[in-house]
Amino acid sequence: MTKWRVALVDDHPIFAAGLKKLLEAEGDFEVVALAHSFEEAVAKILPIEVDLVLLDFNIPGGNGLELLRKLREAKKGTVFLMLTVEEDEKVVVQAILEGARGYVLKQDSPERLLRSIRACLSGEVLLSDLVYSRIHHLVKRAVPQGRSTIREKLSPREQEVVRLIAQGKSNREIGKLLFISEKTVKNHVSNILQKLGLSDRQEVIFLALREGFLEEAK
Repeated sequence: MTKWRVALVDDHPIFAAGLKKLLEAEGDFEVVALAHSFEEAVAKILPIEVDLVLLDFNIPGGNGLELLRKLREAKKGTVFLMLTVEEDEKVVVQAILEGARGYVLKQDSPERLLRSIRACLSGEVLLSDLVYSRIHHLVKRAVPQGRSTIREKLSPREQEVVRLIAQGKSNREIGKLLFISEKTVKNHVSNILQKLGLSDRQEVIFLALREGFLEEAK
């Protein structure tokens, strides 16, 4: 069986060891690097091939955003997922702008974490429910409402899919909420990207934020 190669960056050795055990118990993950500081992460991760990096925001010697930026420059094909207790909405938005595929809180359940990891590896963007609520609060305060490309170009069903994508829902979760198949959701996502001229789900999220679409949709 081909295994996903994972690197973990967290300054709490006990938490990191528990996370390593959780992932490797799944059978299709191999933790190939374990680091507890900025410098250690750079030294251990840069020289190796890795599919996924799980990193905390608060790490000795720097922060997770700086590390994300540095590693992404050298690891173009690697997926990055923030796993942290940091709930500040500006940090969340900046992490996604810097290329994080997901932002999950340590308070979330192990089941939610595993679903998020697998969804991110398949190309989706996952956010903790609490993280989404904080982003939505930021949008409500800071984003001016105006003409929406999303409303002009997408069907009502496609707009529903955009709203759920921006909430960090996976294709499977969207399908259950809208009572449609996962394959139909994938078709909707492809059509949305084509109609809006976007390349991935991250761009969909930030277009929705920028246009104030999430607040309009309430």
